[in-house]
Amino acid sequence: MRVHTKWTPSGIILWLIAAVVATLVVCNRTRPPDARPKGPAEIEFEVETVE
Repeated sequence: MRVHTKWTPSGIILWLIAAVVATLVVCNRTRPPDARPKGPAEIEFEVETVE
């Protein structure tokens, strides 16, 4: 990496475009919320009382 390289406007624009593209790629690879497995609609509990 060059330490003394100066930023140019075209270099900054290229970095911004790369950041946006990388963000879109990462966000589109996640599962949509509808793809998650659904749990049971109702949960039944059995309670035993001790007297």
